[in-house]
Amino acid sequence: MSNSVMTSIKLRWAIHASVAAALFAVPYKYWLTTPVLHYLSIGRWRLLAILVAAACGAALSLLRVSTPALSCGAMAGLLIGGTLAAWKAPNDVAISLNGAFASHLESFWREVLVLTTAATLVALACDYFRRRRVNVW
Repeated sequence: MSNSVMTSIKLRWAIHASVAAALFAVPYKYWLTTPVLHYLSIGRWRLLAILVAAACGAALSLLRVSTPALSCGAMAGLLIGGTLAAWKAPNDVAISLNGAFASHLESFWREVLVLTTAATLVALACDYFRRRRVNVW
């Protein structure tokens, strides 16, 4: 492959990963800080979050975002959204951006992994069925 083709592929991958990161970061930030969480159990919160992550993964897959870009973007978006939520949360003591990142990662690392995995698995399934459907016709 020529150098310009490789640059184009890398640029497209970076754009897809950035779109996925934004798609996951913004809702996740607000999801962590919304008052409705006071009325949900942790189990229901996780279930609803998994369903939303799966829907985002399916939508991005149907828009032909590559699964590796989607997976990396989802992970980055969840970490960015959670960090911003922790950083902007009212605290008695000012918290640094690094402290907010560490605090979110310490508390929510399992959820970040589960949500990223859910989005990736649904994206893989959508991609598989989309390719299979094309081959059948």
